[in-house]
Amino acid sequence: MLKAYVIPIGGGIRKITEKDEILDFSRRTKVLWIDVREPSEEDLLFLEKEFGFREPPKEVFEDIEISSRFYEGRDYLYAIFSFLVQHKEEVFAEPVLFFIKENILITLRYNKIVTFSMFKRIIDRRGLEFHYPDQLMVELLNLEVERIGNRLEIIGKRIRSIKKQIFSEQSTEIIKDLAYYDELNLTLRESINEKLRILQKLLRSTKINNVTKRELKLIIEDLYALADYTSIYMEKIDSVQESLLGLITIKQNQTSQVFAFIATLFLPPTLIASIYGMNFDYIPLLHNPHGFWISVILMVAITGGLLAWLKLRKII
Repeated sequence: MLKAYVIPIGGGIRKITEKDEILDFSRRTKVLWIDVREPSEEDLLFLEKEFGFREPPKEVFEDIEISSRFYEGRDYLYAIFSFLVQHKEEVFAEPVLFFIKENILITLRYNKIVTFSMFKRIIDRRGLEFHYPDQLMVELLNLEVERIGNRLEIIGKRIRSIKKQIFSEQSTEIIKDLAYYDELNLTLRESINEKLRILQKLLRSTKINNVTKRELKLIIEDLYALADYTSIYMEKIDSVQESLLGLITIKQNQTSQVFAFIATLFLPPTLIASIYGMNFDYIPLLHNPHGFWISVILMVAITGGLLAWLKLRKII
């Protein structure tokens, strides 16, 4: 699907979808943003013919090497950044290609990304105005960085909540929550590190104007601060996991002690019952009319004496 967005003088945003109209605006507007999602072959041919845009191989989108995710040509550059996508309980990084040439910004993606929808609404609501296509890219990245910060804030609050909760219960749900937030924190950290590497390349590019470079430096500072938070939360999650494991171990030990105590109490009666269950002809008190009650009293007395001794030693 191919959609273009014109940023009129005075701000705001206007969507156009007809290819003729896109070409017309590309010749007479300051900034034209073409957002491509799940493009058809016809869309890609149109973009290549009119703007020199070529879709990179699919493996380039998944490659973590900086040389694959950033390239500067004679009159264009492209960079691939990851944006966070949440699907049910899973959060993953979705790559987005940014292609800049003259007054054109082309973004290519294969999934719905919340940041893009939010960005379009913000432009329209605030009446933002852009003079360069790289400004659009930077504002999109800035919004994504804000969303990363919000997610890290949620992680911090949730970790503090779980830390208090583990002392009252040690459930499977808590373990699942810790695993989820640990994975989310790791995903955010990887996304931050990837952005830092590519933004450093953009800062050195001659195709990025100086106003945009100042914004890039601010984003880089924010990313470094967020990277520090991911390290802190990683340590906190490890600490909570160790505390949870310690509490589970203590609980298991207490359960084992109960079973050991019960087994100890029943050991003397079991021994007596086993002796009198032997198949010998001559056993003391075997034919005594009071033998049964004597053995029961003996069992109770030994068990009671064992209990008194355990209490005296403060074992129970």
